Amino acid sequence: MFSSIRPWLKFIGVIIVLAFFLSRLLIISTIVGKNELRSFRFRKKFCLASLRILGIDYQKQGNPFPGVCLYVSNHRSMLDPLIELSWIDTYILSKAEVGDYPLLGKGAKETGVVFVDREDHKSRKNALGAIEGLLKSNCSVMIYPEGTTYYGDLTGDFRKGAIELAFDMGVPIVPVMIEYPNSSFYWSHEMLMDYFIRIFRPAGKIIVKGKIGEPIISDFRKNVVKGTQNAINEMIIEARQN
Repeated sequence: MFSSIRPWLKFIGVIIVLAFFLSRLLIISTIVGKNELRSFRFRKKFCLASLRILGIDYQKQGNPFPGVCLYVSNHRSMLDPLIELSWIDTYILSKAEVGDYPLLGKGAKETGVVFVDREDHKSRKNALGAIEGLLKSNCSVMIYPEGTTYYGDLTGDFRKGAIELAFDMGVPIVPVMIEYPNSSFYWSHEMLMDYFIRIFRPAGKIIVKGKIGEPIISDFRKNVVKGTQNAINEMIIEARQN
């Protein structure tokens, strides 16, 4: 009986903490003005509180890059940004639909999320321009170059635009890995709430592994995308072995 209401209790809990931290951020920003570091700090508090509510045990290796970089992560689930942003302070690319979600969309807009329509060439071009502007302003950015969640074995095809842009700018490209207990946690074609209910119906902790790798070193532009993907694949294999 309780298993049927468990996901809804978790969902309500996340919405409550989102409303709490977002309202505080908006009030403070209205009084003293917006501030990037403050926004990231509130976002991290929300993410950490949500992981506790959801019962996610995020086991991490490595350290966030000490300077400006392009973080490149594989993409398994709708939970990836929530989990990874509990650790890494960075701007992040997200699909445009997230901006339309009640509360969550507003929170995303206030805390460094850049929206991109995957089907709109103009939107993708604008996203590249936004990434370039952020990197030039000494702001790190995280991307999911697969474009959507991938439920195959390792990683799907990488879109090369942002990675090659960072390479051309001389910005370090830092691979990031996220991996779940098994493939049942990968998000494919389910409705968002159907996925959420299925994942959080069982009791117990969900162990999610993460790792930040060393910056990719490449002398040739044509090799940097494949080198980044290979590094993430190797980290996924290592996480499974451990």
